[in-house]
Amino acid sequence: MLADMESSEPAITPSEAQAAIADAEAARTRLASSLHLPSYFYSSIGAAIAVQIATGATGIANQETWGMVLLSVGVLVFVLVAAVQLARFRRLNGAWLGGLASQVLLGTAGLASITYVAAFALATWAAFAGAGWLTPIAAVAGGAVYAGAGRRWWRSYQGAPAEHSRGEQTVVVVVAVVLAVAFLGALVVLR
Repeated sequence: MLADMESSEPAITPSEAQAAIADAEAARTRLASSLHLPSYFYSSIGAAIAVQIATGATGIANQETWGMVLLSVGVLVFVLVAAVQLARFRRLNGAWLGGLASQVLLGTAGLASITYVAAFALATWAAFAGAGWLTPIAAVAGGAVYAGAGRRWWRSYQGAPAEHSRGEQTVVVVVAVVLAVAFLGALVVLR
């Protein structure tokens, strides 16, 4: 009763609430369809992933100082390309999109994750087995499919933003980063 006395606005009806929700969903769909990716977005991400896979596989197979430096350079290339593309997206659209960062850049979408693991495993095996010619092929193929998975997510997002707009939970991203750092640390200690 006290809340009714404090509020001078009348309660909205169910039909008004449905109309407001429909308007909000339409606005979200309009926004999603008006967003644009920066030029060379997919090609730069695919190339960065290819570099990261090739340098990572080579670095793991050659766990000397130069191999670890090479591995680190590959990770740095990917991080820089991802950061630049996110900044360009923000400047172009004036908005952040969590799903873009997690699903497309960090590869948490199913196809991107599976592709990355398969390409990295094949490239690493090739580097260990002395079939170094196969390492860049696996890396380029992995980067191309990774970029294609990002394009697929983008099209899905623009068609149904409510279903695809969420990024991964912060906890998932933090756990992935901690595991990656622990893996790299173990490689350095075990070499």
